[in-house]
Amino acid sequence: MPIKLRRLLDDTYETFARYHRPLVLEASPLRDPKKILEQLTSKPLRLLDVEDVQEYASAALTTVGTVDDYKHFLPRLIDLALQSGVIEPPIIALKLQMAGWRAWTKKEQQAVEDIFVYACVEAFNQHTDECLAGGWLVSLGILNMDLGQLQAEVAASDNDHCALQIAYLLLSDTIFASDPSERAFWKDLPDETLQETQSWLLSEETRTSLLNVRLRTRPEDVWLLEKAIAKREEFVQQRLH
Repeated sequence: MPIKLRRLLDDTYETFARYHRPLVLEASPLRDPKKILEQLTSKPLRLLDVEDVQEYASAALTTVGTVDDYKHFLPRLIDLALQSGVIEPPIIALKLQMAGWRAWTKKEQQAVEDIFVYACVEAFNQHTDECLAGGWLVSLGILNMDLGQLQAEVAASDNDHCALQIAYLLLSDTIFASDPSERAFWKDLPDETLQETQSWLLSEETRTSLLNVRLRTRPEDVWLLEKAIAKREEFVQQRLH
């Protein structure tokens, strides 16, 4: 993990450290709060594994626990989202939205913003075989953060991995789905944010970036770029008609 990302993660743990581990969990009758709490308290917070938090991560706030409980476990959930695709960033973003995170203290809001934005930047800088940036990007949209500056920086980056990540987004069946029910987590974005993201992916700047990287990237990645360039042209033609 890059040093800056690790530092931001440590800051997140510190910011939410005042929220103590719950002694009991409020839960729906359909849940087993004792079992979930045993999983969550079986180890120190920073040592909890995906298996320890997986059920809680999906059920938190809807059928298990309070906002203060979630604030206690939030740093570890983000930590595991950075390490594993099992804990999905958009799920955390939806829980934050449910928890009314924009009413939290400024320090808590800033910690959330900083870690999500930088995690997204780092994801775009990784190869698509290692990480997919879409999960972090859609999370920023769910949290109603400004995507404009981040998208401009990604499009202008000389890191070939950024172009590969953009290519993967262009080939996604969810971002451009006409039926909202087929958009997966993208359906949870405000319409304006979704449209801005689509316009960014179909822009001439994006096309130029994909073409430039295609000329210099390794042969095994060329197919992804060429397929994405063709898909972009298809979407553009559809919009013109």
